[in-house]
Amino acid sequence: MSVWEARPPAHRPTRIRGGEIPAPHPVAWREQRRANARPAQAREPEPHGPALRIAGLRLDFDGVFTFLLFVALLFMANLGTLGAAAVAGTVPLYLFARRRGLERVLTVRAFLFAIPALAIFSTVWSEAPKETLKYGLELAITVVAGLMISSAASQSAVLRAMALAFLVYIGVSLVGGGTVAIGVGAGGSAFSGLTESKNLLADIASTGVLVALGVTLMALRDRAWVWVGVGVLLLMLGVYAVTAARSAGALLGLGMGVGAILALLPLLKAGKAVRGWLTAMTAIVLVAVGLSYRWLSQALIDWGAQTFDKDPTLTGRTYLWYRAADLIYEKPLLGRGYYAFWLQGNTDAEGLWRYFGIDNRGGFTFHNTFVEILVTLGWLGLVVIGLTVLIGVVALVRRFVVRPNLALAFWVGVLLYQLARTPIETIGIAPFYFSTVLAFAALGAAFARMGAPRLSRRVWRAPQQARIVRVWAVDEP
Repeated sequence: MSVWEARPPAHRPTRIRGGEIPAPHPVAWREQRRANARPAQAREPEPHGPALRIAGLRLDFDGVFTFLLFVALLFMANLGTLGAAAVAGTVPLYLFARRRGLERVLTVRAFLFAIPALAIFSTVWSEAPKETLKYGLELAITVVAGLMISSAASQSAVLRAMALAFLVYIGVSLVGGGTVAIGVGAGGSAFSGLTESKNLLADIASTGVLVALGVTLMALRDRAWVWVGVGVLLLMLGVYAVTAARSAGALLGLGMGVGAILALLPLLKAGKAVRGWLTAMTAIVLVAVGLSYRWLSQALIDWGAQTFDKDPTLTGRTYLWYRAADLIYEKPLLGRGYYAFWLQGNTDAEGLWRYFGIDNRGGFTFHNTFVEILVTLGWLGLVVIGLTVLIGVVALVRRFVVRPNLALAFWVGVLLYQLARTPIETIGIAPFYFSTVLAFAALGAAFARMGAPRLSRRVWRAPQQARIVRVWAVDEP
């Protein structure tokens, strides 16, 4: 018989409203004492965005939008006007669905709109004002899509949706894709997928590899084994496709992007001081790389010629840059207007198309981001775009140093992949292009997400069980 039961009923404690207080269970009492002794640990709850329910299945709304958007963007070359209409119609619907809190999300990212604003404003001096206005508006829609993706509450859902879209495109390309002839000397062919451009296919496949790596790492963290399988499958198909495309620029950028993600993983558990010190060292290295731009460009040309049996001009890029120098000299300050050069009927563009054998007379660039900007928007455009990107990069790195996570590591890798290819490709200014969406999403990832908790203001604590108070009866005299 326990001490509690040994006491007379009249001497046992009772509740104020009547009724005897039950005796505490000895095992439960010990467990409760241990639970009360452990301090409550603060943690960040997993954020979720608005959801759609179909047949009882919960679908993240941000993920659904991302999947539809990237399917339309990846198949843009095949869908044509239909794909452009799908993108132009999907983004406004997404804005309407996310209208609550939309002002806060876009306000902190407002400086990134300087790039599409300049493109639209170049209509004033453009040689083709109608086309400039049209493509400028399309660029604004593309920028909005990227910023909305970066502000999604669940970045895991966004990356999974992108992984599915890239998996669909690369899978279809491997089944029904073709090849194009490349190289000099021994020559050969390269895999071009569903288009006639191996560089486009290589860009898609390389980006798919980065997305697959991000999804796999997040799935391993969450122990979501199905998504681990999806990520590994996309990773293998993407590596095979980008290798078959034989693109030196894509492989170089992919190596830097993957290297950045893997290098940032150990820093997730490191202290802020360590992250800040390594970030400063990385910035010094990047400055040194920028100062060695000419030497690195020549090294890349030599490596591409030896590895892929290409001509030393990287498929005629040097002639493109030579002709662009004359065009820049004619209008150095403001350029010819956004997207006002590569138009049918423009004598200079027609001559370059004929020189390179571009029969469809479209889908061509100067294969250098800086040259493309100088031709179309002049030195004013280069300064505005350069400062905007610099602010975004600094903000992204600062956010990773202060509050690192896997999503930020992924976006840093994507941005480094894009920046590494700017000397040999046109990056970040093409409207309705998946790479442009990802570039602005990476820059926008430096700022708060919609619905994400703010640990500095509100800390979530695990609910504590009710404490059991042990009451002893007192004998009456």
